[in-house]
Amino acid sequence: MRLTAKRIPLKALDEGNYVVTEGKWESNYLEHPVYGKVSRVAIYGVVISKYENKAKEVCSITVDDFTGDVRVVGFRGMAKYLEKFDIGDIVLVVGKLKKGIRDELYISPEIVRRVSINHLFLNAIENFKVEGDIGEI
Repeated sequence: MRLTAKRIPLKALDEGNYVVTEGKWESNYLEHPVYGKVSRVAIYGVVISKYENKAKEVCSITVDDFTGDVRVVGFRGMAKYLEKFDIGDIVLVVGKLKKGIRDELYISPEIVRRVSINHLFLNAIENFKVEGDIGEI
């Protein structure tokens, strides 16, 4: 069974504790005081940087949602898919949270697509509402 992707602000990735599970069928997750267990995320943001290795086996984009940023790293087939995104693109990323070799959290993407700026603004407003920074909308 696939876990639900949660929409969270990227700053929440720094506020949680990453838990590595032992079971073969259990997913690692981020334990967060507000959002609970987060294994898969759905984020909206702007591509602020891009990296491709020369062999075209790895491609990463860094996505910023106005609260923080995170790397989205694709290997092999997904690397070719990520190549089509450029700095400045507004994207929706759905994927699994993973911990890199330098203990940094990154997203292993399942879905990445361009979206309109309206999606980005709506997401920003909803993030602030959840965090309690603004009143009723």
